[in-house]
Amino acid sequence: MVNEDEVRGLLASVLRIYSPSGGEGEVADFILKYLKSHGVDAWLDKAGNVISIRGNGDRVLWLHAHMDTVPGFIEVREDGGLVYGRGAVDDKGPLVSMVTAFLNSNPGITLVLTLVTREEGDSLGSLTLVNSDLPKPTGIVVGEPTNMHIAYSYRGSAKVEVKCLGHGGHTAGPGVEDNPILKVYDALNGIINRLGSGQSSQSYTVTPTMVHCGDHPGKVPTECSMVINVRIPLNSTCVELERMLGGMECVRVVDCTDPVSVSVNNPVIRALVRASLRNGIKPTLSRKLGTSDMAVLAKLTLNMAAYGPGDPTLSHGPVEYININDVALASRILINAIEEFELIESR
Repeated sequence: MVNEDEVRGLLASVLRIYSPSGGEGEVADFILKYLKSHGVDAWLDKAGNVISIRGNGDRVLWLHAHMDTVPGFIEVREDGGLVYGRGAVDDKGPLVSMVTAFLNSNPGITLVLTLVTREEGDSLGSLTLVNSDLPKPTGIVVGEPTNMHIAYSYRGSAKVEVKCLGHGGHTAGPGVEDNPILKVYDALNGIINRLGSGQSSQSYTVTPTMVHCGDHPGKVPTECSMVINVRIPLNSTCVELERMLGGMECVRVVDCTDPVSVSVNNPVIRALVRASLRNGIKPTLSRKLGTSDMAVLAKLTLNMAAYGPGDPTLSHGPVEYININDVALASRILINAIEEFELIESR
């Protein structure tokens, strides 16, 4: 039985603990104690992930969410059923739904709770799980803000660094045209010209996020750098991105995650569809324009989906809030999805 007051209290508690990527230790310790206080065994692995297992059976379902957020604390408050705070949407709202479902289910399967670190960074938490000795999943629900849609694909993501050099000097001196700032923006335009930039699952999206140039208004700098986030469409790969950007001056791909797409008929999606219907929710399947650890977890199984409460357009923004009723409802749907997964897999 899902207690909405307990859901509200847990969400407020984890939101008050600031946990930017790489700084999840305090929130992990809190969740660890919370799980143990509810009578289940739980532990931290070498990446700082919180792990807990309930039930026993050949079929293994992971409930997977991340504890970290992007930087920028937001004051935690509730107003008219909306709970505000950094990570309310991405990803502490979905995480609370999963913890609540995990504790309130009666699994006839092996149910594994995996709450990971550094999803907003280098995905160390999920990468560690891929090579762990945990029961190998036959299905995974990835906790992400999907507005309780059932997501079956995510675009890939690459960190592209542009770093250009110049001679530097006086702004009225010779060689002023050898300006690394201009070179960096020329490179950005060149990347957009090569890749295009749109907002669909079949297009690249090129977004500059950081620029570091110069130290004085009357001085041409000797160096300028820019970090660009490139979203990779479902019909491309990291290898293809490297090929398309090959030979560009100042440009290198620093880190890259391939897109991922799974069958809409896989048992996790079918379980979530049935569970949604049991709760009076019309199920909606969707492709996501962002990136998640689904791409990393695909090394373990393609029987998965991303699911959770929260409006994804509020992720990473200056105002982040979630409806507490949606967090509780997602918990109930996840409990039913665990039951449905067991029935689907046993046939």
